Amino acid sequence: MSTHDDLYEHPIEKHSPEEGFDPTEPEAHSIWGFTIGSLVLLVLVIGAIQVYFDGIWNQAVHDKVLTVPGTEVTGLHNLENWRLTHYEYTDPSKTTVRIPLEQARRAVLEDAKAGKTFYPAKPTEPKPETVDQPAGAAPGTPAAAPAAKK
Repeated sequence: MSTHDDLYEHPIEKHSPEEGFDPTEPEAHSIWGFTIGSLVLLVLVIGAIQVYFDGIWNQAVHDKVLTVPGTEVTGLHNLENWRLTHYEYTDPSKTTVRIPLEQARRAVLEDAKAGKTFYPAKPTEPKPETVDQPAGAAPGTPAAAPAAKK
């Protein structure tokens, strides 16, 4: 049977168990100083990142939401407002005319008062529900209850 000493070319030194043990107390003040310093540094970094993010966020909100729209948007709004308040041909053949919104609203309401709605619809009352009569039963007689299955 071989031992571990036979596996190596040189002899293995046996050390005393007391040789690698440090009997002194750890330096608690240094450890606490490092821990507190790390926490303070972490809080400062988080605070700096939060301030940076808030600044970028507020700038983006100001640029995209709170500022006056560009000339293209203003021009589009002006065109929409003009089309809502003026007459205009809608096609090059000049067969269809766009009328101002208020005049179109008044015309639709007047047609509705006169009963000339665009889609013909009459107010109707729903029919009362009827019970299905068996074949051969006289109208107005109550229907027989279905027979219970045994």
